[in-house]
Amino acid sequence: MNWTNALAIFGAVTGASGLGWQMWSHHLTGGRVEVLSTRLKREGRWWVRTDVSNVGRLDVTIVGYSVWRDIPGHRLKRAVWKLRAVRRVGWKRARRTQLLFNPAVHFAAPVQVGSEAERIELPLVLKAGSMVSLPLIGLEVPNRIGQQLRVSLHLGTGRIIRADVHDADALEPLRIDLDDYTGDWSLHIGPPPTD
Repeated sequence: MNWTNALAIFGAVTGASGLGWQMWSHHLTGGRVEVLSTRLKREGRWWVRTDVSNVGRLDVTIVGYSVWRDIPGHRLKRAVWKLRAVRRVGWKRARRTQLLFNPAVHFAAPVQVGSEAERIELPLVLKAGSMVSLPLIGLEVPNRIGQQLRVSLHLGTGRIIRADVHDADALEPLRIDLDDYTGDWSLHIGPPPTD
C-alpha cells in the first residue's frame, strides 16, 4: 500500500464520520419530544393521562392527539394499506397517515380539549425544556383491550410520535427527603416509610 491509498482511506473514513456527526447533531438541535402515558381503571372506564416533555433545543407544536387501541399482529396489514394508499394520495401523505382502531379518540387543531378545570388548546406550542400534561381521556373498553391502548402526538412538522400506555400502578413512586437542618436532600424509590 502506498501513501496515496493510505491518505485516500483516511480521508474517506474521516469524511464519513464527519458526515455522521453532522447528521446526529442536526437531529439533536431540533425539537425532541418524550411521551409518558399511564392508564387507570375507575368505574368501568380506562382513564388515560399523557405527559409530554420537550427535551430538544427548539420549540415544537402539537397539532393532534390520539388515544387508540392497537391490535397486535396488524403491522403487515397497516403496511399493505399504506402502500396501496401511495397511488391514491402520494407517498408523503400516506406515510403521515395513522390507522386507528376502535375504540379511539382523536383531536386535531384547532380544538379545545378537556374540562373547565384542565383545558388545553391545540395547536399548542411546547417550549424547549418544558412539559405539559394533556387532559384525562376516558374510554369504555374491555379489560383485554385496555392492555392494548396507545397514544400518539401529531407534531406541526408532520411527525407522529407513538407511545404505549402503561399501568399507573406499575410505576414506582419517587420520594425526596429534605433535611431541614443541613438542606441536603436524598431520593428514594418506593412508598414513604410507615411509622
